[in-house]
Amino acid sequence: MEIKKILENTSNFLIKRFIEVIGLIISIFSLLLLVALISYSPEDPNFIFPDNTEIKNILGFRGSFVSDIFFQSLGLISILIAVTLFFTGSNIVRTKKIILILQNIFYLILY
Repeated sequence: MEIKKILENTSNFLIKRFIEVIGLIISIFSLLLLVALISYSPEDPNFIFPDNTEIKNILGFRGSFVSDIFFQSLGLISILIAVTLFFTGSNIVRTKKIILILQNIFYLILY
């Protein structure tokens, strides 16, 4: 009986830490996306014009590439996507409910 309770508590602890890690990953990804979008420069090389010019994006070529794709496909709404992902990740860490990802995807679709 005691072993069953210990295993249940251990599994609950591990599941909650795993959900927190997922929330942290989402928050870090959104912060990196926001930095790439804010430091976007139209003169940076992208997937269409890969010149050997100086990259002005803080995250380098990858940041330039990602921000160019987001701005060309979604426009300024991509900043709202990064902010929404940040708050989704922080709410997942705080409440430990993974279902928040599905609920906030609805808001991303509305954008």
